[in-house]
This record gives sequence, C-alpha cells and structure tokens, in this order.
Amino acid sequence: MTRRRQNESGFTAVELLATLFVAAAFLIAGYQLFSYTIQDGGKTRSESRASSAAYDYLRKYTASSTTTPCTPSTPLNNASITVDALVNTTMTITITCPSGAISGLSKVEAAISYNVPAQTIKYAAYTSSADNTTDSDITNGLTAWWKLNGNANLSVGTPNGTATNTTSVANSSGVNNMAYSFNGTSSKIVTNSTFGMGTTDVTLSGWIFNPTAGNNSGAFIKVGTTNGYGIGIGSTTFDNGATAGTKLVMLFEGIRWIPTTKDVGYGWHHVAMTINSAGVPSAYLDGALIGSYAGTGAIAPSTTTYIGSGVSTRFFNGSIDDVRMYNRALSASEALNLYIGGAK
Repeated sequence: MTRRRQNESGFTAVELLATLFVAAAFLIAGYQLFSYTIQDGGKTRSESRASSAAYDYLRKYTASSTTTPCTPSTPLNNASITVDALVNTTMTITITCPSGAISGLSKVEAAISYNVPAQTIKYAAYTSSADNTTDSDITNGLTAWWKLNGNANLSVGTPNGTATNTTSVANSSGVNNMAYSFNGTSSKIVTNSTFGMGTTDVTLSGWIFNPTAGNNSGAFIKVGTTNGYGIGIGSTTFDNGATAGTKLVMLFEGIRWIPTTKDVGYGWHHVAMTINSAGVPSAYLDGALIGSYAGTGAIAPSTTTYIGSGVSTRFFNGSIDDVRMYNRALSASEALNLYIGGAK
C-alpha cells in the first residue's frame, strides 16, 4: 500500500525525462530568440552608422566637386574609410551628368560598403554649381530667419518673434532644444512684421514634423493679418477616398491651393513655396518640385507673420524648425540644397 501511494504521487522515470526535455527545448528557444534580438539590434546600429557616414560624404562632395559644365568623375573609388564599429569599410563617390539637364546640374552618389558579408548603402543628390547652391546657408535675399534654437529670436531681420504655448524640442537630427513643438490648439510664434513680402519675388521655407500619418491640418508659416489673405504654407485635410490624408497646401490668391495629392507623410520634411517675378507660385517638398499654380495674383500680406498658426485658427499640431523668408524666388537647385543641408 505504501509503495503504491508513492508511485501515484511521484514522477516516473519517463515523465522526468520528458519534463527535462521540454525544459531544455524552452531554454534553447529562449537563447535563440535572445541571439536573434542581439543580431538584429547590431545590424540596425551598423546600418545607422553606415548611413550617417554616407550622408556626410554626400554633403561634402555636393559642396566641392561639381563643375559648370558638369564633368563626370569618380573622386573616390572603393576608398578605405574608418567608421566606428564597422569593418572592411569603403566609400565610392561618383558624379554623373543627367541627360538633357542644364549644364551645371550634377548627380552625386555616395555608396558605402561595410562588414562581412559586405553590405552596401547608397545615397544620391542633385546639385548645381552654376548658382553656388551647395551652401545650405543661402543668404542672398534672406530677409527673415528663425532658427528656433531655444528661442524665437531672429538670426536675420527684426523684430524678434514672441512664442506662446510652445515647447523647445529636438530637431530632425535628434539634438535637443533646436526646434519648437506646437500643440494644435493655441501654440504660435508671432512677429510684428511681414519683412517686405509682397506677391512676387518671394520664398517661404521651413522644416516641419508631422507627428501622425493621418489627417493633420494647420499652418506652418502665415504672412498677413487677415484669414484668407496673404501668403503661407500649411497642410490640410484632403479626402476624396483613395487619397485621404494630410496634403501640403499653399495660401495664395485668398484660396487654399493644393499643389499635389501627395501626402505630407509622417516625420520631418522640408517645405518651401516660391513666387516668381510673374506672380506664379511653386511648391517644393523635400527638395522636389511638386506643383505650380498659374492663376491670378496673390492677395498682399500685411502687418504680421505667424509660425505654427493662422491669425486665430489653423493651429498646427507638430514641430517646426529653421523658418526662412526671402525677397526673391529661389531656384529649384537652391530649394534642393536647403533640403540636403538640413535644418540649422
């Protein structure tokens, strides 16, 4: 009787072996998952370091190696470089001339290879030496420049702006206190000047962070004191079924002109509007021309410039950085180089 009760309450040899086998399987699976997580994390860090290096080289060679007329060349060909935590790292820079383009337009490509087995990342940009646009601090015609690096003061122009219910945040490079966040209900920066902006020979430029991939309507830059009048850049809810989302919008001629159905998208983007000497506006998103409007002239702005809102509505929910106003229409290559150079 005693032996029978012991057998009923204890493990048999077969049960014990099965339990140990299952436990070992769980340990092996957990170790493999841990190993995969570590490997994935290491791969991501390597890609980030390689991308940063490629981007730095791209900026360097777009600023120093293009000519007019464009001359194809290979300034670096599998040149060995040193990047922290990467091995067998080489960089190749090639410059080509887009067929049929203006004589000073060049395509610069940076290709970085690294580690074993070899991984490759490529970046490319277009640049023009004809009008010296490789410098992202383009100052010709710059009448107002809010860097928004911890305050709303102007680096170029006067008077300074006044910030209301804004928060200093990190910029597109992740550096703290180098941009401003706007809450979408009351945040704004107001400057009591339009800096001589009219309805021709104008550029508005800035970096914006759209915090959601969905609808997000608001003004990034508004020049003029009356709703519906003046010039500006913003986003608007646009829904016609398949193209629902947040679209780039220009305030022009007292109407909201949507230059494209392309969604502004999630994250940081560079936006710009130029108005040429004939009064025709063009819109740029991340350095690319996305539309022009050939209607009648804009309604002139007066008195005040707003960042992050309209006069009393159109509050933007997101972040804004490096806002600029020019008394001339920047060229397409200059708009591209403002994007390539990043926010200041």
